[in-house]
Amino acid sequence: MPVMDEFKEERESLKHGTFKQKFSYFCDYYKWHVIVTIAATVFVISLIVQIVTRKDIVFYAAVINGLEMPNATEYVQSFAEYAGVDTDKNQVLLDASLHLNFSVLDQQTIGSSQKLVAYIAGRDVDVFIGDETVMESYANNETFHDLSKFLSPEQYTKCEPYFYYIDQAVVDEKMAAQKTMNNDYIAQYPDPRNPEAMRNPVPVGIYLDNTQALKDNYYYEEDKDIILSVVANTERPETTSKFIDFLLDN
Repeated sequence: MPVMDEFKEERESLKHGTFKQKFSYFCDYYKWHVIVTIAATVFVISLIVQIVTRKDIVFYAAVINGLEMPNATEYVQSFAEYAGVDTDKNQVLLDASLHLNFSVLDQQTIGSSQKLVAYIAGRDVDVFIGDETVMESYANNETFHDLSKFLSPEQYTKCEPYFYYIDQAVVDEKMAAQKTMNNDYIAQYPDPRNPEAMRNPVPVGIYLDNTQALKDNYYYEEDKDIILSVVANTERPETTSKFIDFLLDN
């Protein structure tokens, strides 16, 4: 008997079949069609919801090696209010998921490093917050703003006692050695708190010695000096400047 005739006979017999027989027939012939249709519908709805509810990021701080404390969300919200950010449409992020340990180079360090490289290249990150070991790795590679050119005169005066400096002369020598493939050159970085010992001191960070509110919400080991630096290619300088004011006022 031809296949189509068998199919017609089977369909005709099902008209008088039990519910169990009809359900079994449905599962055999249509189950996967329904599953695929439902899955596709759920995916489309989920995508639409994400697009409709997605908020624009108006400030992103990489809080490197900091442990986020329970009240950190309230702290971020208080900054949003301070900066006049409409949190119904926008959001500010202090990302404490980034962990770097250059002495070990474990998977977490590699993943965080790759993420930061991508964020810097994409102009997605505005501020780094981290300890001296982390900041030295980036500060001496022209990652951060010269704060003498970024801060307002009032901010500069307020922050000057807490500046983290690099010696631009050393950075230039290191870059020259890399270009000439001089593997014998070893950069000697001066004390970042002592610009007098530098040939060309440039302030690229602020020691957060007196920012207790930040330390209450993002925990660092007590023996660590924590520094904030502004990423050189930030596209949100106004909000970044407000964040610095927020830190200094709290």
